[in-house]
Amino acid sequence: MAAIYTGIHQKLKSSQTPWSDKLKLAQFAWASSQCILPNKEQVLLDWTVHALSCYYSKKVKVPLEVVERLWTYLDDVLNSKKLSNVLSQGKNITLNPAVSQVAHNQHITLCFVDFLKILFQEA
Repeated sequence: MAAIYTGIHQKLKSSQTPWSDKLKLAQFAWASSQCILPNKEQVLLDWTVHALSCYYSKKVKVPLEVVERLWTYLDDVLNSKKLSNVLSQGKNITLNPAVSQVAHNQHITLCFVDFLKILFQEA
């Protein structure tokens, strides 16, 4: 059974794996207790933050739908009972500071877009 789950980390990093497949694989790996990946929680969080950072720094092209799903996945992971349990067991998980910068920049952009919409509606 474990053979199906081999190479998850390599598939997530591979430029040959389509982004939608990478995201499905990460979601599966997070949810499945049968998926054994050393330091799984940290690996999946790091991959998600790296993918978002690369997209916003324009290092890679990711379909917008996948970017939106990456944000949802990150939110789901950060608010999951599973992560809470891992942390309560004393395991350290770090979140790359790049994610806060990316989130901040996106928030500022969305606020500016909303401001422009209001401004031009009033004109």
